[in-house]
Amino acid sequence: MSTLSRRGFLAAGAGALTLAACGGESQPTQSGAGTKNALGVKLPAGAAPAGDQYYVQPFDSTGASYKALDFYESVYSRAPLADQFTIPLVRLNRDYSIVPGAATSWEQSADLTSWTFHLRKGIMWSDGKELTAADYVETLRYSAEPKHAWDFTWFWSGVIKDYKEAVAGEVPANSIGVKQGSDKYTLVIETEGPIAYVPSACLYTTPLSAAALDKYGSGSYNINPETCVTCGPYTLTKFDPTATIVLGPNKKYTGPFKPAIDTLVGKIYAGGDMLPRFQTGQIDQIGVTPLNLKVAAKNPRTKDLHLYKNPNDFQIWYTFFDTTKAPFNNVKVRQALAHCVDRDAIIKSLLEPLATPAYGYLTPGYPFAVEEPLKPHTNYDPQKAKALLAEAGFPDGRGFPEVTFNWWANAVSNTSSVVQALTENWNKTLGVNIRLQEIDKTTFYDRMNKKPTQLTMGFVPYGMDYFDASNMLSVYKSGGRHNWDNAEYDELLAKGAAESDTTKRQDIYTQAQVLLTQDAPAVFIFHLLYGYYYAPYIKGAALGKNADGYDGIQWPGFNSTSDSLQQLHVADNVDSWPRQKPTDLQ
Repeated sequence: MSTLSRRGFLAAGAGALTLAACGGESQPTQSGAGTKNALGVKLPAGAAPAGDQYYVQPFDSTGASYKALDFYESVYSRAPLADQFTIPLVRLNRDYSIVPGAATSWEQSADLTSWTFHLRKGIMWSDGKELTAADYVETLRYSAEPKHAWDFTWFWSGVIKDYKEAVAGEVPANSIGVKQGSDKYTLVIETEGPIAYVPSACLYTTPLSAAALDKYGSGSYNINPETCVTCGPYTLTKFDPTATIVLGPNKKYTGPFKPAIDTLVGKIYAGGDMLPRFQTGQIDQIGVTPLNLKVAAKNPRTKDLHLYKNPNDFQIWYTFFDTTKAPFNNVKVRQALAHCVDRDAIIKSLLEPLATPAYGYLTPGYPFAVEEPLKPHTNYDPQKAKALLAEAGFPDGRGFPEVTFNWWANAVSNTSSVVQALTENWNKTLGVNIRLQEIDKTTFYDRMNKKPTQLTMGFVPYGMDYFDASNMLSVYKSGGRHNWDNAEYDELLAKGAAESDTTKRQDIYTQAQVLLTQDAPAVFIFHLLYGYYYAPYIKGAALGKNADGYDGIQWPGFNSTSDSLQQLHVADNVDSWPRQKPTDLQ
C-alpha cells in the first residue's frame, strides 16, 4: 500500500480509495492552467493541477438497493455515478436544448413513422470494439426481453413499434422497431405512429456494449472493475455500494466529450445530515432545503456561499383525489379546494426561496408550460371556494364527510408543514372535515398505485422523465397514475405527441393544461426548486445562469446525458476550503 499526495492521485491509476479530510494550514495551490489531465484535456485558466481534478458527491442510500450502474440494467436500482460508461444518442445543454451526443444528426421519415440517427465514427469501447448502431439495437432489445424484466419498460411502450408486445411476450424482442440503417453508423427507430418527441426521449439511450452483453448475459458486468466495458470518459475503479464508488479516467476514450474533472467519487451515507459533511470538506457539493438553509446561514463557513437554484427535474407537488368516489366525484368540490389554497403565503412562510407557486402541472420554463391562462381556474379566492362548495351541496361544509388526507413521511421540502397548512385552511375556511394521516413512503405508493386506488386524497410529487410536455402531462392520461379519465384530454395529448409544428403543439398543450386545471382532479400547490452549495473551488460555465435564469448544474446532472461534463473544473483556490485528499490507494 502506498501513500500519495493529492497531486499524484490521477497518475496512480485504478484502485480503491480511502479519503480523509485535510487539516493544517492551507498552502497556495499551483496553477494547472495549460497542463493536461489524464484524459489529455488542457486545463483552463484558473484551474488547479491535474491531481486536484476530482469531484466528490454525496448520496443517501436510505431505502435504496444498488445493483447496477447502467440505465438499461436497472433504472430504480442504479447506484451512484451510474450511466457514465457510455454516450447517449443526444444530450441536453443547460438551456434544456437537445444537442448531439453519439449521434451528430437525426431526422423523421416522410411518413412520420420512424426516426433515423447518424452516429459518429471512431468512438471505441475499452475492449477495442467500435460503438455502432448494433450496440443501441441490442440494448433496446435487451430492455424489451421479458426474461430481463426491466423496470422501466413503460418508457418505450407505445413509442417503439412492437415494444409493448415484446415486453408482454407476444412477439420476440428482436422484432421491435430498432434496426441498423444503411450502414453500421445509422440507427433507425420505428415508432407506433407519428411521434414528435422521440429525440427528447432518446436522452435515455445510454447503450450497453453489445459484445459485453452477449458475453456476460446482462448489464451487471459494469459493477466489476475487472469486467467494466466503457466508451465514456470514465471507467470503474471501485464499487462498494455501502460506502464508496470511484470512477477513474478511461485512458482509451476516443469520444468528443472530454471533461477536465477526470475522476468521480460517490460517497454513500446511510442517512444523517449532509450539511456538516459539506462544511468539513468530506464532499464537494450539497443539496439544501429551506430547513437546513437556516442552519447554514448561521455557520461562518457557509453563510456567505452563493445559493444555486434550479428546478432540476421540474418537480410538481400536488394534492390528488379519487375522482370516482364522493365527495371528490363532484367537480365543484375539487374546484372549491383549489380556490382555497394561498400558495404565496405557504411558500413565503414554509418554502422560500426554494419553490414557486403552481397553477398548473408544468413549471414555467418547461416545454409548452403556460401560467396566466390557468390562474382564473385555481387562484386563491376563499369566497368563490365557499360558493362552489355550497353549489356542490355542502354549504359552510355541512354534510361534508370526514376525508383522510395522506402524505408520506420524511419527504423533502418541508412537506409536513405544507400539508398541515393546507388542511388547517381548508377546514377553517370551508368548514369541512379533512383528517391528516402520515404513512411511510412504500405504503403510500403501494396504496396510491392500486387499481382502484386505496387513497381518497393524497399529497405527492412528480418530476419529468424526459424534457417534453408529452411526458409530464401524461400522468393524468386515462389509465395512468390517477383515476381521472377525460376523453377530450386524452385526445389533446395524442394530437400533441404527433404534431411536429411547435406553434401548433403549443396551442394543443395549452388547451390540455387549461382543461386539466379547470376540472381539478388535483390541486397544484408548488413547483420545487432545488438548492445547492458547491465548494468554492468548483467552477465552470456549468454553474452559470441558463436562459431561464436558473443556475447550478441543471438536470440531468453531471453525467453523460448533459454537456455539463465539459464545463466544470476544480479551481486553483482549492486549498482555501477543507477538502478530502486521496491519501491512501490500494
